[in-house]
Amino acid sequence: MVQSIIQSRKMNAPTNIKPHIMEIIGLAGAGKTTLCEVLKTNPDKIVYIKFPKVRKIKDAPFFVWYGLLLVPTLLRLYNHTSRRLTEREFAWMVVLNSWPFILKKVMKKTAKVIVLDQGPIYLLAELRESGPEFLKSKQAEKLWREIYFRWATTLDLLVWLDAPDTILMERIRTRDHEHIVKNEPDSKVFEFFAHFRRDYDLIVGRLEAISPGFRIQRFDTCELKASEIADRLFADFSHQ
Repeated sequence: MVQSIIQSRKMNAPTNIKPHIMEIIGLAGAGKTTLCEVLKTNPDKIVYIKFPKVRKIKDAPFFVWYGLLLVPTLLRLYNHTSRRLTEREFAWMVVLNSWPFILKKVMKKTAKVIVLDQGPIYLLAELRESGPEFLKSKQAEKLWREIYFRWATTLDLLVWLDAPDTILMERIRTRDHEHIVKNEPDSKVFEFFAHFRRDYDLIVGRLEAISPGFRIQRFDTCELKASEIADRLFADFSHQ
């Protein structure tokens, strides 16, 4: 079934350039924003999309429609020994469960590369670390299988940025942006990095197991500038 869906996507793609849906992931300080800014300087090849935001008026229809569809499933899974979803977590669950349907419609209308910053893998890692316990139960596994399947058959390429822990820590502490571990001791910062790297490994491994067409490119932003990474990506796109 997975293979048939992948083949269908390839057959329906424009013949000049195969559409990609690409997510950029990485720990804080890895250079995601910088790379996105470089990629956006080539709008002829790139469509940059952020996930729907629950407090944006233009995204309200998405959350009303798909949120109502998801609520019965979440209510069946909820148990009173677990805390409830926050508003933000509920919005993330709606995005994870239903955003692939929107992205596939966008993909049919463009031959450009669709770039996701803070896409599904980021949201899955956040929920894995801090989500309510009822979403981690065996009863919730069916929902997660469906979500992973949808994303494994939607994403074409994962760009994974990283750098040595000491470099990431320095970047977090010297930039203006606030971060949860910005003022924490070194040991806490390194523990935070280890947790999220492990989560990313598990999530990406599960996506790879579902879809043999799922591709990953890893870059060390201590060794390559954002412009050099962008050049390599554009060269790869041009050969598709």
